Amino acid sequence: MNARLILRQLPNHLIFRILHYSLISQQLRDELVVSAGSFRLKGGGNKVLEWQPFVLWLANLLLNYAGDILGNLLLGSLPLEPLCNTADILLSSLICFVSTQTGTASFTVLLTWHTP
Repeated sequence: MNARLILRQLPNHLIFRILHYSLISQQLRDELVVSAGSFRLKGGGNKVLEWQPFVLWLANLLLNYAGDILGNLLLGSLPLEPLCNTADILLSSLICFVSTQTGTASFTVLLTWHTP
């Protein structure tokens, strides 16, 4: 099936969420590799991302929902309310896992297409 037809069947907000989560994961991954460059293990590469997988996942989750948490704080509602949506948390976690395994840039390229 054509990629364009597959993407037309998906709701727009799902596509934007996937792209948002993948770009945040790539940004976090790049920041960790650059900032911990002096602490790399002898093998080099992405060993930095393997140190603390729970901390990496939690930082990714907080970066994904930072705007919603801050907005809820300013509006006087529960700050962790965005974390109640299980489907979004699972999607964010899946993208975080895929980005640490394969690299977010290759994952984002799969979602884009060129229009003639």
